Amino acid sequence: MSEAGRAGDEPRLGDPGFLVPERKARIDAVVANRTRTLTVVMEAFADPQNVNAVLRTCEAFGIQALHVVEGPMKPYDRNKKISQNADKWLDVTRWRSTRECLERLKADGFAIYVTHLDEGARPLAELSFAGKVALVFGNEHRGVSDDALALADASYAIPMRGFVQSLNVSVAAAISIAKAVERREIDRGRHGDLPEADAAALRERFYLLAVKQRARIAKAEAAVLRREARRGRTSS
Repeated sequence: MSEAGRAGDEPRLGDPGFLVPERKARIDAVVANRTRTLTVVMEAFADPQNVNAVLRTCEAFGIQALHVVEGPMKPYDRNKKISQNADKWLDVTRWRSTRECLERLKADGFAIYVTHLDEGARPLAELSFAGKVALVFGNEHRGVSDDALALADASYAIPMRGFVQSLNVSVAAAISIAKAVERREIDRGRHGDLPEADAAALRERFYLLAVKQRARIAKAEAAVLRREARRGRTSS
């Protein structure tokens, strides 16, 4: 039983007792559809708006962890209007270099799939998503780097049927992620796959984030604890 359910106890910050049942059920459903075995790498994006648009797409499709390789242009920065606060629900890791990022992912068992227009590029639907996969999206002007190509397990392209032969990177990411989730559900049987301990920790974190005026509540809790501590010192 949670602290909120014990007689005489007040709910603590982050306890689901602070949430209406509908909000708690929504958070539980979201966590059940979260994954860390599909991730996204944004390589030296020049336009912060594209970064924030990809953050929003990742959150919408249940991708919990993603990676930003900082480039020479304006660094990653959050934009609440574009991301719709998606980043507060995500785990974003920043990297100084593509090689460092992708070597770590490969060491963790991820296959690296890069978007790249070359003769060896395959449709994304032909690639396997049975294991861990990282989708890499390159800079808006230069595409993926030589390091990304050298470390890639496969390159893929989105089939184009019009005169235009390229897409905005955030649009390409949205199409790729949607197709990847679809393939995962075929290859793995489901998309959400967090271990229970990870899921429990994420639920608690989301309960906390979902509580309105949580800073005021935390301050009030701290004041209560200080008063209790003073009473304990006085009575001893």
